Amino acid sequence: MPLVSEKSASVQGGGLSSRSTSKYAGGFQMNDATADLMENFADKDGISDKTWSRRLVEGYLSTFKWYFPMRDKENGPKLSIAYAFYEHVTLPRYFSGTEEADHVQRKAERGETEEGTRLFSPWTTKSSSFIEWGIGIDSYFSSLKMASFMLFVAGLLNWYVMRYYASSDYSEDKDGGLSVFLKGSAICSTFEWAVCPNCTSSEFDTNDDTKVKYGVAADGAILVLRNACGDDLLGVGLVNYCTFFLLAICLMLMSAYLTAREIRSDEDKLTATDYSVVVRNPPPDAYNPDAWRDFFEKFATKQVTCVTVAVNNEKMLRKLINRRNHRNNLRLVLPPGTDMDDEDLVQNKIAELEREKDSEPKGCLFHLCNTCIFPLLNTFDMFLPPHTLFEKVVSLTEEVKELQKQEYQVTSVFVTFETEDGQRAALSALSVGEVDIMANNMSSYPGTVFQERVLRVQEPTEPSAVRWLDLSESFTSRILYRVLSLFITLCVVTVTGICVGAARNAVGTGLSGPLVSVFNSIIPYVVKILMMFESHYTEGSYQTSLYLKITLFRWINTAVLVKLITPFTGTITDGGTDVLPSIVAIFYSELFITPALKMFDISGNIKKHILAPRARTQEQMNSNFIGTFYNLGERYTDFSKVLFLCFFYSALFPAGFFFGCAILLVQQITDKYCLMRIWGPTAAIGSQLAVFSRRYFFNGALLAYILVGAFTWAQFPYDNICDPDTNDGNDYSGTYTNVTLLSQTVLDSVSVTQSTDVQFCEQSWRESNVFAFPPTSRLQDGSLSWMSSEQEKLSNIYGWTAVAVLVLFFVIFFGSASMNLFLSMFRNTYTAQGQNQLVDYSSNPEIFAYVPQITLPSFAFPLLACDVDDIYQNLIGWTDEDNSYDYYNLMFDVPYDGMKRTRIMKKNTRGKGQIRDSVNYKENSNSGGVKVGFNSVEVSDNPRPIFSVIKHYPPPWLQKLLDDENVDHADKSKSDESFEED
Repeated sequence: MPLVSEKSASVQGGGLSSRSTSKYAGGFQMNDATADLMENFADKDGISDKTWSRRLVEGYLSTFKWYFPMRDKENGPKLSIAYAFYEHVTLPRYFSGTEEADHVQRKAERGETEEGTRLFSPWTTKSSSFIEWGIGIDSYFSSLKMASFMLFVAGLLNWYVMRYYASSDYSEDKDGGLSVFLKGSAICSTFEWAVCPNCTSSEFDTNDDTKVKYGVAADGAILVLRNACGDDLLGVGLVNYCTFFLLAICLMLMSAYLTAREIRSDEDKLTATDYSVVVRNPPPDAYNPDAWRDFFEKFATKQVTCVTVAVNNEKMLRKLINRRNHRNNLRLVLPPGTDMDDEDLVQNKIAELEREKDSEPKGCLFHLCNTCIFPLLNTFDMFLPPHTLFEKVVSLTEEVKELQKQEYQVTSVFVTFETEDGQRAALSALSVGEVDIMANNMSSYPGTVFQERVLRVQEPTEPSAVRWLDLSESFTSRILYRVLSLFITLCVVTVTGICVGAARNAVGTGLSGPLVSVFNSIIPYVVKILMMFESHYTEGSYQTSLYLKITLFRWINTAVLVKLITPFTGTITDGGTDVLPSIVAIFYSELFITPALKMFDISGNIKKHILAPRARTQEQMNSNFIGTFYNLGERYTDFSKVLFLCFFYSALFPAGFFFGCAILLVQQITDKYCLMRIWGPTAAIGSQLAVFSRRYFFNGALLAYILVGAFTWAQFPYDNICDPDTNDGNDYSGTYTNVTLLSQTVLDSVSVTQSTDVQFCEQSWRESNVFAFPPTSRLQDGSLSWMSSEQEKLSNIYGWTAVAVLVLFFVIFFGSASMNLFLSMFRNTYTAQGQNQLVDYSSNPEIFAYVPQITLPSFAFPLLACDVDDIYQNLIGWTDEDNSYDYYNLMFDVPYDGMKRTRIMKKNTRGKGQIRDSVNYKENSNSGGVKVGFNSVEVSDNPRPIFSVIKHYPPPWLQKLLDDENVDHADKSKSDESFEED
């Protein structure tokens, strides 16, 4: 399919194009060469090189008309080409035969064709290759592996506890009706009746479970049912107590190992962040990259190599992205080859298309969707009809032209040095206390002043993790939206808690357990919608915020909610809605339902097996094969949720350690499969998320272990029955007849073996008359006690340890962070990490520059948002083998006065070092003959760019190499044009 041509139009012209409109690079547009390449892959790929789904579709499903209605259409789209696109562009591949000494399979760029590549195998790929996806992915899978082993060891240590819970020493009547795992839990199935002269019916008339524990005998004696389990709590409690220290040691060792691994990985795989700094508070009119280079060169051991000046044009960029998206969707539904710049032609084609659709027979499903579903989706700009898409493109074009007239200010500046020493010297010299920055204290730090401003200089994130659309948001606005989204998340948690509680009370754990897993899968989408209103400088910060909210929800929804909605006396009983049966149902759901939902990839399979076979063009079909979007923050929430659930109920359900081990192993297998077979590409995340997770959430789960364990042992045996210090001297043992329970059930006879009376008491910390923390033996109300002497010892040990751990947690994790924050207000806190690898920035072809570009799930390649004519093309970080970078550059979508050039390169220009070195490259000239923009040799009199500026300063050896390449290509025939006139 040929490239859509873009013709010139008048300045005053509205509609689809303005003075000249660029190629609309929505998704991945295939021209003849690309189509031939994909068709070649479709034909040449062997059976062993294809995924199982591709084999199934090509060999069987595609032969059926009901599955592939377009199969008999002449020159129609082919599923074989779409699957070739999926496997060669979307899914990750490695260079075949390049496994290195450390067993790392080198990941190929998307669309790689020059060297042979193969799909990563989800079964045989070694864990050492995860570093190719970034330090974040590598740390995630390493953490999963170590945590599963840690839980397995903890389960072995608690084998004695499980054996004790399952024995008659704990509960005599535990054999019937309980699953294997519940037999090894603290469920108590042995009860005994006692006489409670002072008990009242209102104290037990709270739920169905307590109503059967209160009765009145024929002689008026009041009888209550108490739990008769747990004579040896000290032994099992101490095992649980020792397990805490084992887990603490394991987490410390894991953290130390992963930290060292991350530093080593960072040293082994150099990236732009190792050579760069970012200025967060530049002067608003400091557009000239040469001025920034001159300022930072005093710290460079060799030179400054790249400077990127970002401006606050986010509103315009969002309009351009929306315009491009709508235009692409319109192009996909129109006949191939439609000239998108000919508005009359486009409108005629739209009218023909709508007449054709109107003439087609329509069933009940169409009318249902057209009446109920499509109007709702249209409000979110989804499934818009062609005429609406046309109108939106026209409207957005006019809005962009108005925004192009505005003046934009500098928001951030990224400076890349040729050596690591240059970056470290700059950070050491320019890291200034926040107070001095806010006060602009130039006299104290004269060396940090640029254009009468003390700079805020930091180490940046990876280029692919910069959120270029969020750089200009103010601090106040960012905090406000984050607090608001957190509040809404808490409201959602409350609503889902009510739903789970209602389902559990109405049906039981058979519904509530799966419902918890379903909510855990759905809520991330709700949180992501809320996150659309937050602004973050980096992808790591965004995913950390996402991680915080989803983890908060999942921890509460999975573990805490069960305790909150279950009556206190249902903690260790075996009723269908009691705590431990509910927790086992959640464990089963996490082990089977959650990974099944992930592997089914419902949305992805709908696109590949329903929408794609019904696509009218090859490009439209390919757009359904861009992979399912994922983010690392959500994966960490599933991880930490399992740890939290195991730790929270470890005292009552030690088998949870084995459940947790199995769940994390399954999560490791399924996530590895999804990474290599289902998920689409996303930004590489550094160690920020992994460090945040280990520092706060893993240790927070460990804190929950000791705190909940202390309350667990202090509240045992969960029946609200106490023995008074003194009794009335009567002997109440004997047989009582015709006992009427609060549930109206009548028992013919009841035997009482306890000779003394008992009294009702509140064992729950929520009803305690004293401050409940620490939960020690002091929770008992003076003359009433429910703890044995051994239980009092255990509660005192556990309670005071909980106090010490809580203080230690806040001192180490929040105190140190607070101290660092406080110190950073007044002095330099920068410390270099890792060793200098003594590798120059320009000598490593796998290190990229800070090129403003926006990665979106709906586009196969990022959309550029700056002039890249004068930078070494390898610095961009990706390549489309057939189309040029102009094809993906938002600069050319709605041309404007002062553009450096309007001639758009059509084919791939990677044969040259720089785009400007292409044979027929030509810049515009203004009225005075002066070139426009800072990437040019000269600067115009009105140097206020509306797009971000990037300038490359090649070192002498690289410049010589580029010059030699230009000489080699100087005699190339100009008949092989690589441009088209706008």
